[in-house]
Amino acid sequence: MGNILFSQWTRNYRNLKDLKQLKEDIIRNFQEWGVIDEKIVCMLSGGKDSATALALAKDLGLNVSLAIHFTHKWSWPLSREEAERIAERFDVPIKFYDITKDLKRRTKGAKGRSICRICKDIMKVKAVQIGKRKGAKVIMTGDTSVEKISGPVMQYLKERYREVRFEKMELTPVPKKYNFLFFRPLIRCGYEDILKIMKYYRIEVRRVHEVGDRWGFWREGCPLQYCDNEALITEELLDKLYIYNERITTVAREDGRFRASIRLPSKELIVIPVRDDVGEKEKEEFIKKLGEILEKL
Repeated sequence: MGNILFSQWTRNYRNLKDLKQLKEDIIRNFQEWGVIDEKIVCMLSGGKDSATALALAKDLGLNVSLAIHFTHKWSWPLSREEAERIAERFDVPIKFYDITKDLKRRTKGAKGRSICRICKDIMKVKAVQIGKRKGAKVIMTGDTSVEKISGPVMQYLKERYREVRFEKMELTPVPKKYNFLFFRPLIRCGYEDILKIMKYYRIEVRRVHEVGDRWGFWREGCPLQYCDNEALITEELLDKLYIYNERITTVAREDGRFRASIRLPSKELIVIPVRDDVGEKEKEEFIKKLGEILEKL
């Protein structure tokens, strides 16, 4: 297979020239940590980032022994289906874990802005527990350069090496509280780089057609992220978030031109064109269509 030249941003700000260098850095890190043959548990969301991370790890011949996918009462069925399909493609066994009870307990009385952080904490704790039970030494995620975890990773490297050694970013025991190695093969890669690597490995994922958590990027998660920041979380609110967003993402997916999500309880409707050639009039007509559908819910 060939090589991929990474974006100017990645070359300048993450000291990463191309895919060949990334592969070499990853193997060197695994050798230095003494885990080159150890089992890896992959957190597989069913989205493009974790799928691409898995493809890269398998290409490197790393020992990805298990993929895990977390579900809850309000998660997208499509994400589970894609995770299962991707795991099968790369010949990795997959197990599903329901975190609904933990999510209900941890989010009760919390504000909407906390829900993603709480959910990620629950998943990481569970992943480490599963990893230990399965005899794994490493947890793999699809985290990219836009994730907040980049900051703590760089701080750890600065403390350890007295400078940020970018070539060490992919494999670190960060967050430290878990006392476990986390492998983030895409942590230095920008959005454009991810798309290039996806194409390189022929990764295709079906999209829910939600708006996502980053403007300018198409990154999906689950409908709970559309809870208003200051709203108090209740199970009733979470149920409504799923019902409303499931309906409008289905319409958006069938239409193909837009991504759509609705924030609750404010009922702020967000619509973003998938293609650059979609006009404002088309968008207005689609928003009107969604408004009529939402009135019936």
